[in-house]
Amino acid sequence: MNQYYQRYSLCKIKTILLAAGALLCTQAHAYNKDLEEVGDVLQWGIPVTAGLISAYKLDGEGLVQLGEGALWTSLSTHFLKIGINARRPNGHDYSMPSAHASGAAQGAAYLQFRYGWEYGVPAYMLTGLVAYSRVENRYHYWRDVIAGAALATAIQYTVTLGGFSVTNLAVAPYFDGDAIGVYASMNF
Repeated sequence: MNQYYQRYSLCKIKTILLAAGALLCTQAHAYNKDLEEVGDVLQWGIPVTAGLISAYKLDGEGLVQLGEGALWTSLSTHFLKIGINARRPNGHDYSMPSAHASGAAQGAAYLQFRYGWEYGVPAYMLTGLVAYSRVENRYHYWRDVIAGAALATAIQYTVTLGGFSVTNLAVAPYFDGDAIGVYASMNF
């Protein structure tokens, strides 16, 4: 009888541990409202902070570069979202690339390219938190946040270090009898 009771108790303990483990695993991947809010705030907070740093440094050229990078990053991200139209982990559309990650990474890349690693590393760490918040709350896959961050970093590199600037870009409407179009010219 005692041996039967020990086996029964051991089986009961294993069942309780298994159930507790399953419950904890479910809770580990549950929606986290606070984490989502942090990601939402940092998506805008990193670029805004970059702008405030540039304003404090009286860096007008840098502010223009930040604005250009934000414009091109936003346009590129949203055109790609529509063109790719990948399904999100939560079942909704427009997963690839992550706009939250691209917005945060654009500000971080600007800080790093314009002012160095002292500014860039903390901003990139916060960008990682934005990316984590999007994946953890099932808005994106890791590929989506990596693509968004890579896209933003490449665009900001091109604007800040590559010499691409709206001031070197001319865009005008084109009308020629039967044809309507847009003429674009760029100096490097």
